[in-house]
Amino acid sequence: MRAKTRFLAASLAALSFTQVGCPVNPATGERQLILISQQQEIAMGQEYKKQVVAQIGLYDDPQLQEYVSEIGMALASESEMPDLPWSFQVVDDPVVNAFALPGGPIFVTRGILAHFGSEAELAGVLGHEIGHVTGRHSAEQMSRAQAAQLGLGVGSIFVPEIAAYGDLIGAGVGILFLKFGRDDERQSDDLGLRYMRHAGYDPRAMVGVFDMLGRVSEAAGGGGLPTWLSTHPAPENREARMDETLDSLRAAGASLEGTVARDRYLGMIDGVVFGEDPRNGYFEGQRFLHPDLRFRFDFPAGWRTQNTAQAVAGISEAEDAIIQLRLGSGASPAEAATEFFSQGGVQAGNSWSERVSGLPARWSYFSATTQDGQTLRGLALFVELEDTQFQILGYTPANRMGTYDPVFRGSLGSFGPLTDPAAINVEPRRIDIVQIDRAMTLREFADRYPSTVDLQALSLINRYDEDERIPAGAEVKRVVGGRSE
Repeated sequence: MRAKTRFLAASLAALSFTQVGCPVNPATGERQLILISQQQEIAMGQEYKKQVVAQIGLYDDPQLQEYVSEIGMALASESEMPDLPWSFQVVDDPVVNAFALPGGPIFVTRGILAHFGSEAELAGVLGHEIGHVTGRHSAEQMSRAQAAQLGLGVGSIFVPEIAAYGDLIGAGVGILFLKFGRDDERQSDDLGLRYMRHAGYDPRAMVGVFDMLGRVSEAAGGGGLPTWLSTHPAPENREARMDETLDSLRAAGASLEGTVARDRYLGMIDGVVFGEDPRNGYFEGQRFLHPDLRFRFDFPAGWRTQNTAQAVAGISEAEDAIIQLRLGSGASPAEAATEFFSQGGVQAGNSWSERVSGLPARWSYFSATTQDGQTLRGLALFVELEDTQFQILGYTPANRMGTYDPVFRGSLGSFGPLTDPAAINVEPRRIDIVQIDRAMTLREFADRYPSTVDLQALSLINRYDEDERIPAGAEVKRVVGGRSE
């Protein structure tokens, strides 16, 4: 939840489909069932792009944004659709991910940037995402779903279990994240390789990307796949397939030489935030602390929690109740309450004024009906801290309100000012590039150049095994600042 962000409930635009036949795709040379015109595809992509920027947020580094955009535009100019409204942006997200929206918008996370070892690897992933756009994979999936009268699945940015309640107060704000199939992935690998080579990059870097994703997946124990792998399922033997493709190019006399630009890339990510940024709010157990907005808030024990650019929220262990905190509106708690209850479909119940942690506040019970006809009941708190209005909601199906009423009262009443200087002054971890003056193992590097992450994390971002020898003069990543693990 970022300081002074205006939290608005987002809704996906209705999708309008037009029969346009089975054209031959110029990128793939194959006929596709496409029921969406390219202009519709572009319009959808631009709308979803606004939602991504609002919900996740862009990483605040103009130089890095320009760098990624220049590489992406150079690759897109080598594609079969150079005139699409392409854009390439870095989102402020610590996960390992990259994704393309229909019609041209492409995003990479700062989390995946920390794991690349060169500009060529970044170009490989951008080329792969360009391949999803030129392959029109999203449009093809949507067309198939429409033809089968199945509709579209919308992924929740919070947790899928509560997406049904999202229309009420935005806890399940959705972005269109379609999960690609393995055939689409193979095709995007091939197209990305094509665009890399045409733009002058060393195509062998793609093998390094697959190695990195495999390491991150293995470190997660198979239970926490990189987000990129969850939406981009890897075809079997992906690295081996890429090696075979490169061997075929060599056998045909093609040169695989090209730009790698490791030093330039590492210079660009030197100082990039690594992991969660505590300035955007962070958890200590069930307590949420926000150093910029200077507040603290406690979620009930055992609840799953998540912090996003628009709200911080928790869901009960039984997945039948939600508590959500976001910025409110108006000049007072009373005005914030009036604006909330001006929404259609939300009815105010018993209301009263009662201070919380010494702060002016307005409480109110409420009820609402979801689109599927389910009745929800909840408790709302509108509270003012340092001239900023906060809106905190706890809600559940009506027949569960008696159970959760005391839980809501206790959690909502925990809101208060953050006064601990250590919490207020906390800083994020950042990537720091070190050029070593002698050969050493990664373990020796960690001893000589201490990090605020463990040796396993250093191994992941550098792709060196812990006792692997690193040559003198190499540039190695470490992580500094923030709180030690």
